[in-house]
Amino acid sequence: MKIVFIAGAYMGGEENRNRESIERNIREAEKYQVALGDAGVGFFCPHNHTEHFEEKSTAPEEFYRKLDRTVLERACDGILVVSGWESSEGTKLEIEWAKENDVPIFFPKSPADLSEVINWAKD
Repeated sequence: MKIVFIAGAYMGGEENRNRESIERNIREAEKYQVALGDAGVGFFCPHNHTEHFEEKSTAPEEFYRKLDRTVLERACDGILVVSGWESSEGTKLEIEWAKENDVPIFFPKSPADLSEVINWAKD
């Protein structure tokens, strides 16, 4: 089974670091994970894995970035990038790592636009 890492803004830029913006980003990523799961495609979604860590934990943001990156590097075969990623420094670094390591990167327009990643994952 191929595993798709769902990358995208969690907190976004400094101006968007509020609960409503974070919740919106989590729910948007969740739409992609549900669509992948419905299609029988394995995934890892850091948005839900550490949902609202900024409220629940005293661990610094860097800990979570490192955790997500470790999962990406050790367990994921491709990256699906959620729209709105441009405000995310973490996502930019994940894309850069994927390019350097020849890991496929997918930029679907919406959760309904997953045929390319689904076909790749099931190949």
